[in-house]
Amino acid sequence: MIGLIILSMGAASFYSFFPVMSKTHQIGDSEQKATQIATKMLEHVQLLSPSKLDATTLSGMLLIDPNQVTPPFTFTHIPLDNGTDYSPATALKNGTGTLNIQDLNYGSKLVTVTVTWSMANGQTKSLSTGTIIGGYRQ
Repeated sequence: MIGLIILSMGAASFYSFFPVMSKTHQIGDSEQKATQIATKMLEHVQLLSPSKLDATTLSGMLLIDPNQVTPPFTFTHIPLDNGTDYSPATALKNGTGTLNIQDLNYGSKLVTVTVTWSMANGQTKSLSTGTIIGGYRQ
């Protein structure tokens, strides 16, 4: 009888870890998706010269949402991978993507990508990364 009680207490404590593990997995999964989205956007942008980092070119390449003129640009509904329709809005809960472009010296540009999403508990998370596109690229 005592062994059965100890076994049931051990099983109860073991099963109480499942919600914690599930939440941790969801956080990690969302951060991984956001990182992949930001990286994919930077890969696309790095193919362009600094002079081509404008609304016309980015919109023509389907890298930003339509009808935008000045940065920061959004790419919330843009599928960055045509095979999986992998956009912030489809991959993340309340997912949004922002692409900001700033002028630097000597014709270079600073490109910053920010992906924002909501967690299951309503908390908003954000991931930002960026790169510099050198003015030597024509």
